[in-house]
Amino acid sequence: QVLQILLKSKLLVGPNAEEFDENQIEPTTTVNLFHGYKNKKLRVNINIPMKTEQRQEMEMTHKHIEEDRKLLIQAAIVRIMKTRKQLKHQNLMTEVLNQLATRFKPKVPVIKKCIDILIEKEYLERQDGQKDTYSYLA
Repeated sequence: QVLQILLKSKLLVGPNAEEFDENQIEPTTTVNLFHGYKNKKLRVNINIPMKTEQRQEMEMTHKHIEEDRKLLIQAAIVRIMKTRKQLKHQNLMTEVLNQLATRFKPKVPVIKKCIDILIEKEYLERQDGQKDTYSYLA
């Protein structure tokens, strides 16, 4: 995209300047700087494509942060359950929120997902008689 902007403004020139189409750029296409370029009024903004790259980078960063936070939540749940051995759902949620409050404020649905993940990994189990009570499996 940056190359297309520079080719349209004639700051860069293609191999055959007369019949070169700036929309048909191949990875093997060579472009040269036009040393005779002089225009005091024309401004070329080449920062436009950078915004899309920054947006993609931000999305990737947010995904990584969410994954790291899930691991922190799981670790907190395991630490709490290791010390308590058996805990009701509401008490577990409160302790997880208190323990992680200094780092970030975890969302309740994310904590529930992490509890389910730990049940699948067989770190925790639900008590047979009580749905809302978890016990730690060592």
